[in-house]
Amino acid sequence: MSYKVLAHYVAVKPFDVNEWDDTRKKMRALGLALPEEDKRAKASVDVGTVVQIGPDAVTECNIDDTVAYVKNAGKFIVNPYTQEEIYVLNDEDILVIFDKEAANV
Repeated sequence: MSYKVLAHYVAVKPFDVNEWDDTRKKMRALGLALPEEDKRAKASVDVGTVVQIGPDAVTECNIDDTVAYVKNAGKFIVNPYTQEEIYVLNDEDILVIFDKEAANV
C-alpha cells in the first residue's frame, strides 16, 4: 500500500453500486441504466471495504471488513501513483459492519 492513514481516520475503498447491486447488473445487461436515486442514495449511505485504519481510530472494524458509511462524510482521494480511489473517513462515520459469515456468503 503506497499510503498511510493518519490519526483517527479510516480508509475505505468504495463499492461501485453498478457492480454489486443485482438489479443494476440485470438492467445493465439489458442495456438500461438506473439513476442513482434509489433507497441507498436517499439514505445518504455508501458501502465499501476497509483498506486501512489510522493508529488513533476508535472503531470495531478491521481491514477487509465491508462497512456502510455516511455518504459525503469523508474526503475522496485518488492515489497519484496507483490511481486507486479511496475515501478517508472519520472513524465515527462508519455506521455498520456487515458480517459475511452470518450471511452465509
